[in-house]
Amino acid sequence: MSYNNKNVLVTGAAGISGHSMVKRLLDEGSHVRATVYTKRKLNLPEHKNLEIIKSDLNSHEQCLDITKDMDFVFNFVAFIRGAKGQIENQVDLVRNNVVPTINMLDACVKSKVDKVGFIGSSTIYPDADYAVKEDEAFVGNPPPGYFGVAWMKRYAEIVCNHFNNITNTKFSIIRTTAMYGPHDNFNDRGHVIPQLIMKADSGMNPFEIWGDGSQIRDFTYVDDVIDALLLVTEKSNGEAYNVATGTPTTVTELVEMITDIYGYKPEFKYDLSKPTILSKRIVDVSKIYRDLNWKAKHKLRDGLEKTIQWYKENSK
Repeated sequence: MSYNNKNVLVTGAAGISGHSMVKRLLDEGSHVRATVYTKRKLNLPEHKNLEIIKSDLNSHEQCLDITKDMDFVFNFVAFIRGAKGQIENQVDLVRNNVVPTINMLDACVKSKVDKVGFIGSSTIYPDADYAVKEDEAFVGNPPPGYFGVAWMKRYAEIVCNHFNNITNTKFSIIRTTAMYGPHDNFNDRGHVIPQLIMKADSGMNPFEIWGDGSQIRDFTYVDDVIDALLLVTEKSNGEAYNVATGTPTTVTELVEMITDIYGYKPEFKYDLSKPTILSKRIVDVSKIYRDLNWKAKHKLRDGLEKTIQWYKENSK
């Protein structure tokens, strides 16, 4: 890849995707400027090519400052929650995401950044029981449970496409599904895998599963997502791509795998009163394979083992 000796900005560097991106870029030989919100810390060792800046991207002026002299920008600033958090915080999801995101996109244009990598979301697609393709992103409305994050991501993509048409800065987008890995939010508002890992780590038995366990997702390890975003940002010219493994998994199968890694087989207790949002969400990944020859490298169990190991080492 062409990131060696390039100036690269990574916003939201303390989160799951930002943290992985910073480590990868340093390995690639980039000069990395990493931003964290004033209340968060970046748990990375010192590196001669790493500059860490505390910033509030609600400030357009700060966005202009941090994008100066950058060749690439990867924007990971996001206020995201799992099913419960998304339903309970719809307005907050919009309020806390739109302003920082638009500030950053506009600053990239004004600072004449060459290329910008943006993580979208499969939540922007309408409800479907099949693998949705990229051109279905703006067909109909997204599922009601995804209202906040979906409309925020849709709006951000519209702005990216607008800038692609009228400026020399190129915004490339990947739409992910159920990303997981180290540095995720392990709390009661987090995504499904952190929630299940915390339950298994406590030895929960019977094991509580939200819904009937038949919900289908395509869980994608964070390092694979970062590989895809680096490739898409470098090689494409403002395109959008779905990123996933192409291997659907039910929640019950996921729980069986996690508890097996922990070495026990609990009884399952299905709680139909808890939110699940969608019965099925998978995406078609043929475009990114056809155009860029990209495939996910991590099998689900491999990624879970790495994530669980990280959690064990960092949760106590």
